[in-house]
Amino acid sequence: MELVPTTRANIEKYMREQNLKLQHFSDITGINVGTLSAILKGSRPMSMNQLNQITYAMGLEKGYFYESYGVESFIESAPHWRRLEPYLYECAELGKLDCIQQVITYVTDDRSYIEELYGVAESLYGKGMNEAALILYRRVADSEKYQHSERLALCQYRIFLLHKTLSKFDNLKAAIKFEPYIDKLNEEVQLDAIKDLANIYASISLWDKVL
Repeated sequence: MELVPTTRANIEKYMREQNLKLQHFSDITGINVGTLSAILKGSRPMSMNQLNQITYAMGLEKGYFYESYGVESFIESAPHWRRLEPYLYECAELGKLDCIQQVITYVTDDRSYIEELYGVAESLYGKGMNEAALILYRRVADSEKYQHSERLALCQYRIFLLHKTLSKFDNLKAAIKFEPYIDKLNEEVQLDAIKDLANIYASISLWDKVL
């Protein structure tokens, strides 16, 4: 993994270049001077709100430090859901998919976050943030691949829906991959899934596959 300058190092460099004392920078950011001091010393984790306040005070675009923040907070340190959840949402809103992918690859090593990550994926899907949702669905599905659970089936259904394109070949690949999971869905969702599969197969004249 390519080394990324730490967020703290960038902030300290900026303060030196601008000749800013801690109290002055505290006034600019609106962050309590004691809290800011602890953040810069590395003795207190930085929240997403604090990161955004600091970034704005430095005259940088929102998300400028998200890559380094993700590495420091969720890869080099034990992730905490209170910080991880807003990070995922804000990265999704800004289209920083590489940041989500990088962090999720490490976070899903701990299965205790799978349920929460699935919840975020569903929320992003509901908001139309499909590319970000797809990353999470894929990771959750990969972590659940030996569980044969309804959640795994739902992830595969969402992945199938999100992969549907105008390309008949891509649609067929997506349908074939999803089909083995259809029996794991609850009855209401299963009916929708059957219709979706039937439409795909009918569109390419695979009448023997139309359910």
